[in-house]
Amino acid sequence: MKAQCPSVAIASDDNIADLSVVAARLVEAACFARDGNSEATKTLIARAVALLSGVPSAIPSVRPLGCTRGIVVSGGLPAWQKRRLTAYIDAHIAETIRVGRLSELLDLSASHFSRAFRTTFGTSAHDYVTRRRIEAAQGLMLTTSEALCTIALRCGLSDQSHFTRVFRRIVGETPYAWRRTRSGEIEERQTGLSRNRADSRDRQFSHVLLDQTTER
Repeated sequence: MKAQCPSVAIASDDNIADLSVVAARLVEAACFARDGNSEATKTLIARAVALLSGVPSAIPSVRPLGCTRGIVVSGGLPAWQKRRLTAYIDAHIAETIRVGRLSELLDLSASHFSRAFRTTFGTSAHDYVTRRRIEAAQGLMLTTSEALCTIALRCGLSDQSHFTRVFRRIVGETPYAWRRTRSGEIEERQTGLSRNRADSRDRQFSHVLLDQTTER
């Protein structure tokens, strides 16, 4: 039975897009976990957790993978080739990824591959890989305490200075500022949730005591 994309009634198109990305990340993480690739699995789960915590990627969107199975854009890549490409990119996110290697992976000429990739994903292969690196970095920034220089290397960026330049160009602010703001928002949201739960437990306990007192 083919997996169906869930229908979620949410007013914001941005929220719908984020949920699609979350679903795609979790599906990909499951595939990597099955194949024993723990590094790619952790990176994808980290990004999904960040999105579920209410932190949008702030990265220009690429065409989602999860809800386009069986659909092949004219001149684009079939689903199995898309899966092979994205699996390779995520598994080698810490390494240099050359367009020539990606075209060889699908046994296509460089020119044919570049045209088909842009038709399929709406952007160039180089730009797609760069955005995947930044997206992976965002997940690690919110779910680990690793230094930015370490995260930069884990995501295939040469050093923290390079990471900062690319991040600012794509996201619009520095990695440090982005991490501080989003981490604070998540902490406040979690603190508020914990407080609401504690208040709810206190009210329930008060009702129980009142009922016991009344019975006596």
